Amino acid sequence: MEVKKSPEADLEKYRATWLMIGYVVALSIVFIALEWTSQDVEADTDWALTDLVFEEELDIPLTEYPVEAPPSPPPPLDPPLAKPEQLTLVDEDLQIEEAPTPLSEMVDSPVTTAPQPVKQEKPQPTEEEAFLVVDELPEFPQGGINGLMRYLTQHIRYPLIAQKNRIQGRVLCQFIVNADGSIADVQVLSGVHPALNTEAQRVLRAMPRWKPGKREGKPVRVRYTLPVEFRLQ
Repeated sequence: MEVKKSPEADLEKYRATWLMIGYVVALSIVFIALEWTSQDVEADTDWALTDLVFEEELDIPLTEYPVEAPPSPPPPLDPPLAKPEQLTLVDEDLQIEEAPTPLSEMVDSPVTTAPQPVKQEKPQPTEEEAFLVVDELPEFPQGGINGLMRYLTQHIRYPLIAQKNRIQGRVLCQFIVNADGSIADVQVLSGVHPALNTEAQRVLRAMPRWKPGKREGKPVRVRYTLPVEFRLQ
């Protein structure tokens, strides 16, 4: 069954017309609002410009004031006059007798004696310096260096404890040959074993007198370094 509408009740045919009318009215309202706002702004701007007042620059002349000179310093005051000293005349012929010293003061007064001179002790002469570099080196008296090696080989007693433990090596010693050839200040610079060190010092102290070293032709004390070898066969 087909449904039909009467021409009087059909509203669809006027829909486009009313829609166009609504668009026109809305655009007109927007346009009128924009025109109203622009007119107000222009009116406010013109009113603000008419109220501006431009002030003219005033040319104020400079006034010169006279400069006052500084006051002159006051005159210096006169120094006070010194009072004249009173002079007392003394009679040169008048003799003044000294009063005798009371006996109590003579007894109680301390007796001062002159200090006795202090005896200055003469400084003890210091031991002569031992040189390391000399013109003539000290020398072993019995064959020089070769005789010294023979002496050490014949007189060294190998310590028993070092023999049992198979201890051997070089003991570096240092001693001083005095100006008279005697040996002094035997030291161990580098040792191996206490027993070997002690034996090396003993045999060096027992050496005979050496030929002393010389410096500028005079006998001097010389510090001598000698290695002592300990070898087991």
